[in-house]
Amino acid sequence: MLLTDLLRFNPFNLFLAPKVVPKSNYKVTLILSNLKVIIQKEIIEKDPDLESLEITSSKGEIILRGVYRMDWLWIARVLKIKRINYRVRLRPVSVKENKAHLKIIGYRVWDIKERKFDFIWWFSKVEPFHKKKVLNSIIKNAPHLLSLTGLQWEILFNLNFFLEQVPSIAGKIEIQYVVGDNKEIYIFVRSSTILKPLVDFFGPEYVKIDFIEEDRDITMLLWNKS
Repeated sequence: MLLTDLLRFNPFNLFLAPKVVPKSNYKVTLILSNLKVIIQKEIIEKDPDLESLEITSSKGEIILRGVYRMDWLWIARVLKIKRINYRVRLRPVSVKENKAHLKIIGYRVWDIKERKFDFIWWFSKVEPFHKKKVLNSIIKNAPHLLSLTGLQWEILFNLNFFLEQVPSIAGKIEIQYVVGDNKEIYIFVRSSTILKPLVDFFGPEYVKIDFIEEDRDITMLLWNKS
């Protein structure tokens, strides 16, 4: 230690509590209806079997739905089934290290053409192979954002990906809850910095920020959104 540092040293500082950086509560809204162009470019165009994908939300659930091509399956060609509808219902169950765990609570596929006997719907009840095929088509093209966990039928939504795009706020945000409703995803966070750079980077057409007063009960806000 230099002599000048020693002269400035105050031993009473050792007994002071460490400085606490104040944090505030925010609700970050991800507007799903405006993501169509991004989904088309980053996911759909990279997989020849994935004809369409829409991401929406309702009553606490995040919903993936669209049309999937079936030319790769020999039995589908025999039955002249070219395309099927699919719908995956996800419910956020927890958030750890800014990664949301989304439990698959519903999965359905059915023939895009109305038939007296829907073979696809029946086949999906006894054989889960197609489920992995559809999910992998979506997930493999966004590995930085989505992945399957070790648990059966659970998807990991890595929200750090968005935060890392804005270095000024990376590492300063703690995501507490994720809720889907009204074609939006609501992300409740605690932050030691203002979140305006998040809107500046992604744009107000994709992200909206609302400040939540300290005396507001976040659990009640979640109840109203679920």
